[in-house]
Amino acid sequence: MLLAFVRFCFLALLGIVILYPILYSVSVALRSADQLYDPLVVLIPKSITLANIKNAFALLDYPAGLLKSFGLVSVSSVLQISGCSLVGYGLARFKFRGKGLIFALVILVVVVPPQTVIIPNYMQFRYFDPLGIVTLINALTGHQYVINLINTNWAFYLPAAFGMGIRSGIFIFIFRQFFRGMPRELEEAALVDGCGPLRCFMRIIVPNAGASYLTAFLFSVVWYWNDYIYTTVFAPNSGTVMNALYHLKDNADHIMQYEMKASPYEGILLLQSGVLLGILPLLVLYILLQKHFTESIARAGIVG
Repeated sequence: MLLAFVRFCFLALLGIVILYPILYSVSVALRSADQLYDPLVVLIPKSITLANIKNAFALLDYPAGLLKSFGLVSVSSVLQISGCSLVGYGLARFKFRGKGLIFALVILVVVVPPQTVIIPNYMQFRYFDPLGIVTLINALTGHQYVINLINTNWAFYLPAAFGMGIRSGIFIFIFRQFFRGMPRELEEAALVDGCGPLRCFMRIIVPNAGASYLTAFLFSVVWYWNDYIYTTVFAPNSGTVMNALYHLKDNADHIMQYEMKASPYEGILLLQSGVLLGILPLLVLYILLQKHFTESIARAGIVG
């Protein structure tokens, strides 16, 4: 009984720590400006108002931002999972020279902070030159052609497709561990029947790896959705929800003081309302897929 009580208290405290930021955002977003100065109001507002959410909805251009975010996030996540699963399958099943070195580089990608390579990536996308083709064309024609991928979704699609998207190293590791745990007899039987490696992967491995695909896809969606560093650097005009929320954070004081004729301190009402709108699609996604998500994590962990 004592152990059960201690475990309950620990989980309850952990739940409070995790849920408090969300509860605080909801509380501030639904209270009026005068309650910000009321010391008696902590988490439960005295009265509820939707004015803050309506203002943040308009300032974020929320419907357009949702469409742009869904387009960027869905395509990037699908490309990332496709590319990372192929890399993970190759590292798990094939033997070749340098395999250990490649896997070590994958782990290095996970360890190295992405901010350290953001400037080289920016220059590569600003003057995109795959395999030196553009340089060769310029030398042959005497022109100065430049391919600029900044402010386009291709700055996200290309790294995602080739296993260098946001936290791709983690997904490669997940797929490698999962595929290593799958019985080789399935592939051997398919190879005897005449399937090549790629066809075997598509027809045998992928249908049996649904748990790892769902887990990786949901994590990829969350990380791409919450990202604002890459979007503000590579696509500052993308108009995604998080990009708009980042600009709202910088301009909240100005908006409150000069447009709404209120105290700059009350800009927290707009920010917390924007945060609530920003995480709302993820909360809905989690509620809809909670059962499948928890089951996929359990299966991926057991098999991996």
